[in-house]
Amino acid sequence: MDIFLTDFGIMALIGGLLCSLMTSLPGTVVVLRRMAFFGSGIAHLSFAGVGLALVLGIPITPTVLVIAVASALILGHLSRKGVHEDIGVAILFSSSMALGVILVYLSGVDSSRIMAYLFGDILAISWTDISVLSLLALSVLVYMILFRDHLVYMTFDEDFSKVLGIKINPVYYSFLVILALSIVFSIKIMGIILVSAMLVIPAASAFQVSKTYQGAYKLSPILASVSVLLGLMLSYSMDLPAGASIVIVQGVLFFSLFTIRILGE
Repeated sequence: MDIFLTDFGIMALIGGLLCSLMTSLPGTVVVLRRMAFFGSGIAHLSFAGVGLALVLGIPITPTVLVIAVASALILGHLSRKGVHEDIGVAILFSSSMALGVILVYLSGVDSSRIMAYLFGDILAISWTDISVLSLLALSVLVYMILFRDHLVYMTFDEDFSKVLGIKINPVYYSFLVILALSIVFSIKIMGIILVSAMLVIPAASAFQVSKTYQGAYKLSPILASVSVLLGLMLSYSMDLPAGASIVIVQGVLFFSLFTIRILGE
């Protein structure tokens, strides 16, 4: 617990908890709609934005944000036209990563800086970062509360949703924007490689315990927060990378809950 007696430890904990909230809530929809690869793809597409910003000498976060949101909307449009989300991501996944690698190489930026984007650096966040994360986490929470039922209807039965008078496309595209925002602003904490774990594992773990969407919706942020707390403690006590430690804890939680569920059946 000594890590939480330091300023960087407190900031890391607060940032991690905010990241947990803004990824685990959309994560329940991601898991239900089987969009795990979609979320991971958006994160990897963002790497091209990092490379482009470095080459042009422009701010990285706005550039990555524009590319992530645009990519999400384009992939969503392809999905509405009959191309499954995962197929669209697969088409753009490798090419965007390759483009990102080339652009980063051309930029001549030190490799240690690139590693921070790939794997995150939760211990390096500032109070300014926390302010931004707080605003976004609040926005995600409000959105998920207001549109929770609409997202459930959209996930399970779009035709029934239309009968109820729900306009599916605005809900679908707005969710993609929220998803892209959550991913982009979590990259500094978890990195491009690991951020998809924050989307998927807590929600998947929650569904091992809860049989209902509402139960998983409430449990997912709790499991994500616990993993951040335990992951930071593990990282500090064993001198391990913080982001990777958090994901390891998430994996252990998932397989533990999965085993308990199987043994209980």
